[in-house]
Amino acid sequence: MRRVAAAAGVLAVAALLALLPVSSASAHDYLVSSSPAAGATVTAPPAEVSLTFNDLVLDLSGDGSSSIVEVTGPDAATTHFETGCTSILSHTVSAPVALGGPGSYTVSWQIVSSDGHPVSNSLTFEYAPAAGTAASAGSASAPDCGRPGATALGAAPSATTSAGDGLAGWLILAVAGGIVLLAVVAVVVILLVSARRKKVGESSASDQSGSAGTPNS
Repeated sequence: MRRVAAAAGVLAVAALLALLPVSSASAHDYLVSSSPAAGATVTAPPAEVSLTFNDLVLDLSGDGSSSIVEVTGPDAATTHFETGCTSILSHTVSAPVALGGPGSYTVSWQIVSSDGHPVSNSLTFEYAPAAGTAASAGSASAPDCGRPGATALGAAPSATTSAGDGLAGWLILAVAGGIVLLAVVAVVVILLVSARRKKVGESSASDQSGSAGTPNS
């Protein structure tokens, strides 16, 4: 009984360990800070906009193009003020900017979360430069950076992107299934060995009992 209980305990622990990566992977990354901060009023013209997340941002393309950072405004207009392509450094995604006149600017972003799924959102900040500060005219569209791993913001993801996003989840499930299978095999082996030893022990005890009961001639 003790061996059976121990085997059951091994199986339970193995199953729990197998499920832990799946649980952690189900939580998408989230924004922890930004520069400019959400809702802040900026008086000096920023050289870039940066977004920092709670976990590693995946760089599927190797050049940052799998993430998108768009800066539009002022007053929710569609003029773009990002002047270059997005870059990724560990938990932080950034894009160079040259802002226009004073007003409200929107930072829209899309990244590939550490669990392999796309995450997007936006924030706003106010820009109140000193009189005479140079203002950029902006552009009607975002810079052409080539984004094989990301779609334009607001567009439906392509089949290729969806397949790539789900790959990490399938790999985790495969590893978890392998761990559970190995645990089951280990339990079966333990039970078979235990049963065999018990049978051998009972057979040996029976032989000794028979020998002790036979009278000497």
